[in-house]
Amino acid sequence: MNILHLYPNQLNLNVMASRCTKTTNLEVHHMNKYGLNTLSNAKVLCHSCHVNTHTYGDPGHSATPFPQSVKDEAIKNAGNRCQCERDYCH
Repeated sequence: MNILHLYPNQLNLNVMASRCTKTTNLEVHHMNKYGLNTLSNAKVLCHSCHVNTHTYGDPGHSATPFPQSVKDEAIKNAGNRCQCERDYCH
């Protein structure tokens, strides 16, 4: 199996895969949009990574926003950085 088969939309194959390390424009993503608004359901993503989740902006299916206290604690626990785990970010 070649790299084009694994990552057909990746145009620059000379760039090594890397995870996002952004520390600005952080948002708190619901890992399970039907889950509770608790830290255990929160994942910190930069805006670019958040937009690329499969449920972002899904009309009529948005989760209830996290309380500010949960957002603040999630970002603090994430070390004030994006927690994206995809091999190829934006």
